[in-house]
Amino acid sequence: MRLVCVADLHVHPWRLCSRDGGHDRLMDGLSVLRQSLDLARSLGAAWVFAGDIKQPKNVWPQSALTGIHEILREFEDVQKVMLAGNHDAWGEGGTGLAPFKDCANIIDTAYLAIEYGPPNTRMIFAPWDADLDAVRKMVKQNPTAGLFAHGFIQGCMIGPEDVRIAKGTPVADYGNFPFAVFGDVHKGQWREPGDPAKGRPAVWRAFEGPEVREAGPWGGEVFYTGSTLQQNWGERNDPPKGALIVDLVAGSVMLKELKAPRYHHLELDEAGLRTFVETSARQAYAGGFVRVVYTGKPCKALDESRKFGDGGMFRSFQLVVRRAARSEARAELHAGMPMSEILTNYVAARPPADLDPARTLEALTRLA
Repeated sequence: MRLVCVADLHVHPWRLCSRDGGHDRLMDGLSVLRQSLDLARSLGAAWVFAGDIKQPKNVWPQSALTGIHEILREFEDVQKVMLAGNHDAWGEGGTGLAPFKDCANIIDTAYLAIEYGPPNTRMIFAPWDADLDAVRKMVKQNPTAGLFAHGFIQGCMIGPEDVRIAKGTPVADYGNFPFAVFGDVHKGQWREPGDPAKGRPAVWRAFEGPEVREAGPWGGEVFYTGSTLQQNWGERNDPPKGALIVDLVAGSVMLKELKAPRYHHLELDEAGLRTFVETSARQAYAGGFVRVVYTGKPCKALDESRKFGDGGMFRSFQLVVRRAARSEARAELHAGMPMSEILTNYVAARPPADLDPARTLEALTRLA
């Protein structure tokens, strides 16, 4: 049995980097949702969503709700399971996943882990607010069942602008499962278990290509699907994102990249900017959100790059110009140095342009 696992879509008409008030960004999210379901259909696999399809937590933007519902109903032939994340939280009428109960199996029961699937492919689901004692008990009762959950695990890697005040939940608090797939953290990664007998600690590794895990017996690995598409500048320059294809029997995990715009942050000097304005160089960032931070003097390439914000190759383009810092000689100074030595070193490092250095030192010494 194979699964197509995705999470953290946060489908929303984002205004950041939008050309039309958020509609294009909404369509990006809906497109990736459709691609993931189409992948499940083509593989004859079940589709598992590991939480956070919603943004913001307390309300549903009508356009996002309607669009998601239409797509889920379009794939009635695909078995679908949706797990509640913290952004799909409880409100009036149930969780944020309640509107999809007519077209997907919704796992939003708070404080409980839920078994699902045929006996030989049993899975355990733990929503974001599941009681971990209940999770551990169910994991112990079903030692061959994979765990699908939503939460922040202690020690995992986070993005450059993802600040987590809490330190996370130790992975051991979920029990001794054969493998687990998590949502919540947007950086796609997996945890390679350690070997205490050999003094080897567990290691978190970012996805480095399509083959995440070779076939073989499960060994207690944890996989974060990551966000299915880049959400903002905090996910800039991340490796390609997409869906995890999990083979429950073979034990293999593959990453299938899904098509969506990406965020690119580039810091360039004059030589780098000259290369960037060449069409062939810019082609690598076509269709994405591009931010160039240029440090250097005004130049022809800078004038050329200002035109890229008018549309065309990029979905959005930002140019930030910084002046090159002026390099100045530094005087060697330290605490306890005699005043005469301080003044001598200062004048030697920064001699006055129109005055005799010796006379300047003499005048400063008298003033001191």
